[in-house]
Order: sequence, then C-alpha cells, then structure tokens
Amino acid sequence: MLKLLRYLKKYWWAAILAPIFMVIEVSMDMMLTGQMQQMIDFGIPSKDLDKILSIGFTMIVIVFIGVVGGFLSGVFANIASCNFANDLRQDLFKKIMRLSYDQTDDFSTGSLVTRVTNDVMQMQNFIAQMIRMFIRSFGMFALGIVFTLTIDLRFAIILAIALPLEIIIMLLFMKKAFPMFSVMQTKLDNVNTVVHENVTGARVVKAFCKEDYEDNRFKRVNGEHADLLLYVNKLFAWLMPLFMLIVYFAQIAIYSIGGTSIFGGFNNGTEPEILLGETSQAITYIVMICFSLMQFGMIISNIARAQASAKRINEVLDCPLEIVDGKLDVNTLTESGTVEFKNVSFAYPNSHGNVLENISFKINKGETIAIVGATGSGKTSLVNLITRFYDVTSGEVLVDGVNVKEFNQVDLRNKIAIALQKSELFAGTIKDNISWGKLDATDEEIKLAADIAQATEFIESKKDGFDEYVEEKGTSLSGGQKQRLSIARAIVKKPEILIFDDASSALDLVTEAKLYKAMREHINDTTRIVVAQRVATAKNADKIIVLDGGVIVDFDTHENLLANCEVYQDIYNSQLKREGDSNE
Repeated sequence: MLKLLRYLKKYWWAAILAPIFMVIEVSMDMMLTGQMQQMIDFGIPSKDLDKILSIGFTMIVIVFIGVVGGFLSGVFANIASCNFANDLRQDLFKKIMRLSYDQTDDFSTGSLVTRVTNDVMQMQNFIAQMIRMFIRSFGMFALGIVFTLTIDLRFAIILAIALPLEIIIMLLFMKKAFPMFSVMQTKLDNVNTVVHENVTGARVVKAFCKEDYEDNRFKRVNGEHADLLLYVNKLFAWLMPLFMLIVYFAQIAIYSIGGTSIFGGFNNGTEPEILLGETSQAITYIVMICFSLMQFGMIISNIARAQASAKRINEVLDCPLEIVDGKLDVNTLTESGTVEFKNVSFAYPNSHGNVLENISFKINKGETIAIVGATGSGKTSLVNLITRFYDVTSGEVLVDGVNVKEFNQVDLRNKIAIALQKSELFAGTIKDNISWGKLDATDEEIKLAADIAQATEFIESKKDGFDEYVEEKGTSLSGGQKQRLSIARAIVKKPEILIFDDASSALDLVTEAKLYKAMREHINDTTRIVVAQRVATAKNADKIIVLDGGVIVDFDTHENLLANCEVYQDIYNSQLKREGDSNE
C-alpha cells in the first residue's frame, strides 16, 4: 500500500494543511469544553452578567474558529484524496489498456472494473481518513486523557478499566472481520462480471429466453456479496452498543467520584475537590476518549480494506507487460506496406500445442491477400500477430522489412487499420464513429471513406445524416450497417496495411463486391489482408492463403488453387458449386 502513496506527492501541501486545520478544530473542541466548565462553575454561580456574556462570547469565537478549521480540513482532505484517486485511476486504466489480450482475460473484465472503481475508492477513503479523521481521533484521545487527569487523578482508574476493555473488544471484532475484506472484493468482482456479460450479451440472453436463468445467476452472486457484507456489518453493529455500555459505566463512575467530592465539600463546609463543571467536563472528555477509540477501530478497518484494495491495484500496476515496445525509429524504414512471416509458430499462453505451425509467406505493398480455412484453422490468430495483439512463440513477423517486436506499438499500429467481424461502435454520431479512426479527418475524408465502405446510402437515409446519433455499441443500427461504419473507420485512417477479419460477413455479395471494387479504385496502394469465410470474398484477391490445422497448405491465386489444392476445392464446392457458380 505504501507504494501507492507516491500518488499523494503532488498534493503534499493539501495533505499537510488538512491535518493542521484538523488540529485547530480539535483544539477548539477542547477549549470549548473548558469554557463550558468555567460557565458552570464560575459564570452562572457568580450571577455576574458581564462575566457570563464574556465567557459566552469566547465560546462563540471558539466555535467559529473550530468550524472554519473543520471546514478547511475537509476541503484540503478532499483535494488530496480526490486528486490522489484521479491520478491513480488514470494510471490504472492506462496500464489496463496496455495489457495483452491474455492478461486481460486472466484478470477478467468484471475484476478490472472493480479495481478501477471500487478498489480505488477504498484507497481514496483511506487517504481522506488518514489525513483528517486519524488526526481528529488521535487528538481527542490523547488530549482527552491529559485533560481528564488534570481534573483529578482518580479518573485514571476509570480510564485504566474502560480503555483496555474497549481495545480488547475492538481487536476481537477486527480479527473476525479483516479476513473478509479481500473476499468481499472478489465477490464484487463476480457481481460486475455477471452484469458485464448480461449487458453486452443482452441480445443472446433474450434470443434464448434466458432472462430467468441469468436473473437467478445474478441473484446468486449478488446474494453471496450481500450476505458477506451483511455479516461484516453485523459484526461492527455490535461495537457501538458495547462501547456505549462501557461509556455509560464510565460516566456513572465519574458522577460517583465527582458527586462524592461535591457532597463532601457541602457537608464539611469546604470547597469540593471536584466542582460540578469539572465533573461535567470529565464526562465530556470520557465520551470523547471512548468514541475516538471506536473511530480508531473504524479507521483500522478501513486501513484493512484499503490494504486489500491496494494489493489488487498493485497486481495490475506491477503486472509485467507481455507486449513490450521496441526502440525502432520509423523514419529509418526503407520499405512500406509489406508483411512477411518467417517460420512463425504460435501457441496461446497456457494452451497445449501450437495454433499456427511454421508459417512463412510475404505480402508486397498494394497486394490484396485473402486468408481462408475452416473454423479454428488459425486465421484470426495469424492477423493478430501482425498487430502484436500477441507475440509469436517462434519465428518472426516483419512489417516494412522489420521485426514487429522492434516497433513502438503505437508506431506499428499507426501503420495498420483493422476492421473486425464484431463491430465495436461508440455512443456518438456517425461522423464521430468514422473519424474515430482519424480524429483530424476532414468532412471530405469522412465522406470518401463512407463512400468506399458503401455506407453513404444508408447514412443519408437517416434523419440527421452523418450527425445521426448512434447508441452505445451501435444498437440502433443493423449488423451490416455497423460493419460498414467499422470499415469506413478503418479506411479513413489511410493505413499502409488494412486488415479485414471477416469484416464484411454481414454484407450481401453485391454490396461486398462494390466495396472491394471501390477499394481497388481509391486505395489501391494500401496492402489489404482479408480473413474470409466465403470463397466469393476471397477469389478476387491477388493471392489466397489456405490454412488447415494451423498450417499453410497452399498460397496461390484462386484459379491455381481451384485446380491444385484439395482443401480449397472442398471449401469451394461446399460454398459455391452447389449454388451454381462454376468459377465465374
């Protein structure tokens, strides 16, 4: 947890001012109690209005100073803790964005959401309490004991009995509660995971009429979290009554000692050793001491929660990146738009066996290469290696003649644009979603990209055209419309290399043909790699890679493959020949 305190360094001034002003507030509380004793013991009995007014005015000034101190302490504590949490959350999110696909899967989406939100909030609360409430509790505890003993040393007996009892009770409860805090965060991970899965997969849930099933699944994980939270809260709910019981007995003991002294003085005709105001003052101090001790318990419990959250946050921040940037200066490159695989083999982490085996081929600038094969043959895995979503197990992937591991990831991916089968759109206008590929794109560039992607017709049919609002994840659009916007987003980037990972699967063959024709006319110098399920999509490519079981069985033109490649013939016959297409 101490490692995370470096995020407080920028706001050291607020972290210092907050406890300073809290000390002022606590001091005023103590002084106010003293003035109240003066009012009871000397002001009211004297029947001197000027003295009463003088003490009363002093109390008002003390209260005002205390309120200002408390207010400023809260302001500076919030400045420090909120900015601490903001910076920590930003770095945590940035790190998550740099994790590999495999690392993201290991943490799970729900867990990462919890760490960015709830765990950071626990750390924020910890910072706020440590620089404010800890000072208040410690000040009231320490000063309360000192001032109580200055009234009469006999009160030390009461403190010697009450405080150890409170400490023992607090330690017993904490021993049972503290181990639960890490478990609570894990249970919250499960809740967020189920929510995330059902929100993103709502259509599938509805299509299979699984609303009740998912509702029961959510009830289970939410109930487990609620039950554990309730268990911990029940434990702490016992603290207040037990502490109050001790406080009441302490008050009775103080009244007994003070009352005995007062009555003894009256009976003997002498001034009592302990005055009525001092007795009242001691009662106030005892309450402050006991409740400050209970606040210590709450602070310690929050420290335990923060410790659990800090551990989970550090697990992400300290996670070594699997995909590490190289130091290549892209200005030194002599090639452009080329892709080459040299004896590449690849296996997913923690899996058995290679997904790709000894892959070698080269794509020249401006060529269109299609990749076909049965489901699970490794098509998507292959293109993921070009963008370094994963790194090869062995061999080399070269872009512009250089191993992709030597690139800075941003430089590499700036050369590449990718459109996926599952189109990810964002809440905003159609124009926003297209220009997301190039934030400084002009209206003309956006319009041209939409034209090439065959999206202009449906865009202009919308009421607001390019300013039409798109709902989150594009739920207001059809599958084909979303794919065309994703394609336009990739095209507007004007990349050296354009990858379509089955990105036109939702388009009809006529629209798809127009798309590829428009790309040949307008972006002919862009290298295009097309992962295709349909032979109709692949057959017009310059060459076609045929994958089978993670191995390239052939790499040739459509005509040559149709004549010589048995795997390609099987794919062709299953898709096109039965539809009457005789190698048009």
